[in-house]
Amino acid sequence: MSTPDGAPRAGDDETIAPFAYTPPAPVRRAAVRPRRGVVALGALLTALLALAWFVLGARVLEVRVDPPAARIDIDGGPAVGLGGRFVLRPGAYTVEASASGYRTERREVQVDAGAGQRLELKLTPLPGRLALRTTPVAARVAVDGAPAGVSNGELLVIEAGEHRLRIEAERFLPHERTLAISGRDELQTLEIALAPGWGSYQVDSRPTGARIVVDDITLGTTPARVELLAGPRHLRLSLDGHRDGVMMVDAVAGEERALEPLVLERADARLRITTRPSGASVTLDGVFQGRTPLELAIDSSRAHELIAFKAGHDRVLRTLPAGSGSRDIELALPALTGEVELAIEPPDAALLLDGRPLPPGTRTLTLPGVPHTLRAERSGLEPREIRFTPRPGFPQRLQLTLRAAAAAAAAAAKPATAARSERVTTTEGQELVLLRPQPFTMGSSRRDVGRRANEALREVKLQRAFFLGVTEVGNAEFRRFRPAHAAGEFKGKPLGGDDLPVVNVGWEDAALYCNWLSTRERLTPFYRVQDSRVTGFDPVSRGYRLPSEAEWAWAATVMADGSVRRFAWGAELPPPARAGNVADRSGATVLGAVVAGYDDSFPVAAPRRRFAPNRHGIFDLDGNAAEWAHDVYEPLPAAGATDPLGAQTGELHVVRGASWRHGGITELRLAFRDYGKDARPDLGFRIARYAE
Repeated sequence: MSTPDGAPRAGDDETIAPFAYTPPAPVRRAAVRPRRGVVALGALLTALLALAWFVLGARVLEVRVDPPAARIDIDGGPAVGLGGRFVLRPGAYTVEASASGYRTERREVQVDAGAGQRLELKLTPLPGRLALRTTPVAARVAVDGAPAGVSNGELLVIEAGEHRLRIEAERFLPHERTLAISGRDELQTLEIALAPGWGSYQVDSRPTGARIVVDDITLGTTPARVELLAGPRHLRLSLDGHRDGVMMVDAVAGEERALEPLVLERADARLRITTRPSGASVTLDGVFQGRTPLELAIDSSRAHELIAFKAGHDRVLRTLPAGSGSRDIELALPALTGEVELAIEPPDAALLLDGRPLPPGTRTLTLPGVPHTLRAERSGLEPREIRFTPRPGFPQRLQLTLRAAAAAAAAAAKPATAARSERVTTTEGQELVLLRPQPFTMGSSRRDVGRRANEALREVKLQRAFFLGVTEVGNAEFRRFRPAHAAGEFKGKPLGGDDLPVVNVGWEDAALYCNWLSTRERLTPFYRVQDSRVTGFDPVSRGYRLPSEAEWAWAATVMADGSVRRFAWGAELPPPARAGNVADRSGATVLGAVVAGYDDSFPVAAPRRRFAPNRHGIFDLDGNAAEWAHDVYEPLPAAGATDPLGAQTGELHVVRGASWRHGGITELRLAFRDYGKDARPDLGFRIARYAE
């Protein structure tokens, strides 16, 4: 035992012995598993709650698709569909419709909390594939006027629908047809036999052995049978010792014919022509030959008329009698001068003529009739220049007013308008603008859609400045020359209004009008007339005339940067609004074929100046009335000509420009060349004359 403080008592020997203890093993209780029925009941309750959430907030989206068999997929959330109707919660979804042979269509849809919604989708068919085979050669294919590829090997991909096909191959007639393309990536086949586009002609000459040249290509020597493409063709026969012979053939596809032999004139003499000064233009028997120094071949068995002329100089005429042989001819051209009065403000301004100072106080100049530049300058004022050409026999007055630099800058900031500094007005009130052309390429490429065979590309050198009428000659102006003229009407639409372009005039009527106007202004008439018939023309005359074809083409087509326009408004169809007066919707009831989608508001002729002018300030060069040109018509005028005027006489003359009757791509192009001899209700003219 122990004491109260825990210490053992003395004499107490009792001890407590330890013993082994083993803890009891833990008691394992059996796991309690939920019953299967309870689990199923929970899942069902969850599904019912989810369904209740979906149904109570769901809306119906009806999707209608053309074609009806298309597959519909909806992305963005759960959607229950049945027969094109889908039940889905409000929110953003992507609906996708697809079908074999159609482009897949996707649409973003916002399903709102309102009533049911409807979505309609129309699938676009895939393009169709066309296997086109042409015999005997491959061909270029255009669909609705646009290049689409080539035949014989290349599958053409074309949108579904009805299309206009045009098939072209060199030397074969164009083939056109309407074709329905089913699309949906289906393959269609088409075989076409192209018709030959040429005729076969026997060509001969007297004497024989002449080279036959067409489009600058030698086809053989006479006699020979040659193939000529359909259309007006220009044949040149060339034989040493003879002048070239020319014939025009209206070739017909499939035709076989022997042409009348062409008699070639002898050219047994040669002329070597020089002038003082050099660079003078030379005509032989009225046909321009070139500029001096020049060598010509002539027939010595008959007389010839030789004319040399140069700006600022009087012309020289030399008659070569029959029997004249080869020789050198030197011609001196007398200088022509004109008087120019100067009106300069301020009077003490320094003057420079062609870069050289004039004596102070100069107020009158006598100058050669060639272009000059006058410059006026004074300290503190903006210098000015004017370019002019003295007119022998017609005194001129030049006015120049110098302005302060600030005033000149303010004037320069005003909107630009057509240049009006070099214009003249006839006694009849008609305005002409001075043009200074440059060499250019005339015609059109063989690849140009709508091109005609008579539009071969050729280089033309225009060197003589000329005035061109700002507008076509009007009815009122023409009736002052011929009071009894009646322009008539077209299918009930009158054409005789005073300010409408004069029409129903022949080429000779237009030429005689030009001579009448020249006589009123005391100018040498340009056209030679005998018994009221035009028998030729004087290429040196500064009298009024019709513009040459080359002048018309340069004024209508060449831009400031030297590029050539395809249409008056640019490069593409259809024309922009108010581009010009051509066959349009307003004239559909009287014209037939018109430019789709274009309306100029005038079913037939329009008053002049109703449409925008071109860069030179000239109105209606393409549109309103087509226009007579000066030149006798040749299917293929010679390349490299300088200031060409064509032959002295001929039955047919060139017509340029579209009219209110024209709506096809061929006629609307500025390169389009037509010809004729008779008056038409859509054919008129404008005036021109040389400035030098």
